Amino acid sequence: MGPDTLSKLAVSVAICAAAASSVAVGLANSRIDDLEIQRDIYKSRAEDWEGTAGVIAQYADDLADELKIRGTLDKKLVVEYAGAFECTAYCTEKYQHICGTGTGITASGQPIQADVTVAADQTLLPYGTVVYIEDVGIRIVQDKGAGVQGNHIDVAVSGSHEDALKWTGYGEHRVWIIKETD
Repeated sequence: MGPDTLSKLAVSVAICAAAASSVAVGLANSRIDDLEIQRDIYKSRAEDWEGTAGVIAQYADDLADELKIRGTLDKKLVVEYAGAFECTAYCTEKYQHICGTGTGITASGQPIQADVTVAADQTLLPYGTVVYIEDVGIRIVQDKGAGVQGNHIDVAVSGSHEDALKWTGYGEHRVWIIKETD
């Protein structure tokens, strides 16, 4: 082999080495980019879990407190399932009371109170009965109505007649009666 051939061979080897090095650098950079993306994803997940862990811990504390309260209440209260009831709403508007007489006094003689008063069939739920209405809350039977018969509860809501018509609780809800133990 002559000097020209060796020189050409050296140049070819150098070009191949440079190309191989360039490919290796490209692969390394691609792998680095992939690893950085994965790092960012896992970092984000870890941050989400850290936030969630705090929420879960608070929920566990709240649940423990509720169970302590429930243990006390279980000794004092009895909860009895009353069935599924159709729930409607009526307004507590004072002066032009479209939903009733407009006096602001219920059939039981108690003042009408939004988020407290409900009207019910007296043969099923007499005045003074405390009920828990699923997705609505605890209410007291203080009223009756001509259209409130059987498994139907009419819930007093704050505001106008239009507000009562827009109440989101319309429909069937399970109902429990809450009584004090003897």
